[in-house]
Amino acid sequence: MKHKIIQLLILVLTLTFSACKNYKSVEAYVDEINQKGELNGNVLVVKNNEVLYENSFGIAHPKTKEPLTASHRFAIGSISKEFPGVAAMQLYESGKLKLEDKVSKYLKNLPSWASTISIQQLFKYTSGLPRVAWERYGENEMTVTHDLLLNDLKNIEQLAFEPGTDYLYSNYNPILLMHIIEEISGQSFEDYVTQNIFKPAKMKSSYFGKATPWKNETLPAHPFNKDNNLDAFKMDGIKFLMLFTAQDIYQYLQHLHSYQLLSKESIKLLSEREGSQSPLGVLEWDDSKLEVHHHHGEQGSYESVIRYFPEEELYIIILKNQKFFNVMDMADEIHDIIITNK
Repeated sequence: MKHKIIQLLILVLTLTFSACKNYKSVEAYVDEINQKGELNGNVLVVKNNEVLYENSFGIAHPKTKEPLTASHRFAIGSISKEFPGVAAMQLYESGKLKLEDKVSKYLKNLPSWASTISIQQLFKYTSGLPRVAWERYGENEMTVTHDLLLNDLKNIEQLAFEPGTDYLYSNYNPILLMHIIEEISGQSFEDYVTQNIFKPAKMKSSYFGKATPWKNETLPAHPFNKDNNLDAFKMDGIKFLMLFTAQDIYQYLQHLHSYQLLSKESIKLLSEREGSQSPLGVLEWDDSKLEVHHHHGEQGSYESVIRYFPEEELYIIILKNQKFFNVMDMADEIHDIIITNK
């Protein structure tokens, strides 16, 4: 018994020492994560409009062993839902839609529930739309097309709850926003985002992918698991297949938070949430002062995180094509290192 207590004390002291470890630089910390074999991706840290740290680790493909570079593009999972949100708010600012408008005002070929869901409820994930059946698609080795998603959407007979009464994170919400944007603008979602977000934000390397697994894309960071097996999930013609460099994500965030893409009032409206996140992830406000913008994303073996701290004018962007479930901890540690050593 005494021996077990001593072992427990040693374990506690070890964990405490590890948790209190002080790193002298972001480079020292990130290098340690890399040496542990828990970093395959790109890291970018920008402070006061200057690159404080930028590096690439690992490979872009497990078979070719092509080294990752700053020019490689990554899928960013849920973070990509910021783009239909921002696009819809741009249309709101130009008076082309209202937050209280019902989905049925713009999309006529949906079941009767479309007349009960507002644009704002799509933003807040309070529409009552169920989750997309990603597991069923994967288990049956189906190629997920946009037509398949729309067909399943049209076959929804009953919502999970009355719109506005609860929260449920569902990909159907941004999918509907994409179609509403197309209906109002008269452009494809890809063309609208490229013209009204990518170009104004000087995102010169990001683009819409065509199908997964990637075949003919420009410098994709291919997603693979810890056994070095490529992700097998198949998608074709999906409107939200976007690929980004870390530098382009910074450009987007910098233009967003300098109010060149949306007004401050619109960003605050878009960041309102009833559950875990809004289309912009998590934005914490102190009245009209933004304190942090945080968003985490996953897609297969991809995992990403973005952090913006206005007071320090600090951006932290981590994009991975091999998941270790540690990007949020990394962002926290990088922030702490910079604040401690300033």
